[in-house]
Amino acid sequence: MAKKRICTFVFLSALAVFLLGAEWEEKKKYHYLPEGKKGKSSAAQSKYGIIKKALAPPLSVFEIEPTQPNQIAAERGTRLTIPVNAFVDAKGRPVAGRVTLRVREVIDPLDFVGSGVDLTYFNDKGQREFFQSAGMFRVDAATGDQQVELAPGKKIGIEFPNIVPGDEFWVYRHDTNLQWKRHGHNQSLEGGTFTVGTRRYQIDALNTWWNFDKPLPEIACAEGRIKWDKDTVKKSFIVYSVGISYKGAFGRHLDDADSFRINVHKGALARFLVLHNSGRVGITPVVSVWNKTGYDKADNAAANPCQNVGVISVVPVDETIASDKKRLSEFLGLEVREYRVDYGANPIKR
Repeated sequence: MAKKRICTFVFLSALAVFLLGAEWEEKKKYHYLPEGKKGKSSAAQSKYGIIKKALAPPLSVFEIEPTQPNQIAAERGTRLTIPVNAFVDAKGRPVAGRVTLRVREVIDPLDFVGSGVDLTYFNDKGQREFFQSAGMFRVDAATGDQQVELAPGKKIGIEFPNIVPGDEFWVYRHDTNLQWKRHGHNQSLEGGTFTVGTRRYQIDALNTWWNFDKPLPEIACAEGRIKWDKDTVKKSFIVYSVGISYKGAFGRHLDDADSFRINVHKGALARFLVLHNSGRVGITPVVSVWNKTGYDKADNAAANPCQNVGVISVVPVDETIASDKKRLSEFLGLEVREYRVDYGANPIKR
């Protein structure tokens, strides 16, 4: 049953197109690769493809020498401390050649929308719970076109921007079935408005998602209607509830419909976003979600109330906005947070 429910969110993987964003930067022990410099979109590229790229979380790419200790910092401030000889190939042999690391960071509202990652969790009793996040990340590693893993006994130190202070968050990681499993707890350092500390953790696996989260056993249900413009041919679209007072998003894939129902956290502030397969978008103003429990897939009865959030008008978006994440965030009213990470004293361990 858990797998069946999880499958309802698999559609989000279609949005897992990750962007890069850095110039070539020479370092003593590693290279920060320039793959992510965003170029002009192809004329053949669909508007939907353009907007998917803008939705994607930032991806920072590095090339390191694994026979030396390395410390690297990704675009939004996630820092990795990598020990010597940390990698093995598929046959368990030590990797001596250069290793390419790809670090994805999920921090801002559109990062959660574009990550393609489901934020529901099944606890040890098989009961579904709903994550509120303090951020997610993923570290992929390869040499050439071959994926590599961490060597036995090796761990990578992680310092993740402490964008949601508090010690109620646990660390979860995706298993091979794309289900979250609780891994451990993290250390939290407090930070100010513009300067944030870090959550410190050690990961023992690569090529998977890691998430700072707290699961809540109950959720609210929201419903609304969609107003299509006259040129829209109704086909596939996705509706999201996007957290404003919390980090996270839930999504539902619908076909040829004029209404929707979706999960959203109780007693919170959220906005509801529609992404049509033509690249058209629509979003509600900020909604104050009521504190009543309801589920989007349950029967709409008195025991399962669903809050009406009104009508969403879905309209075309200019390509200059659709292709630029910052402009798209501003257009939709979904904040991109500016901050500086204060790592404190944390030298590379040799």
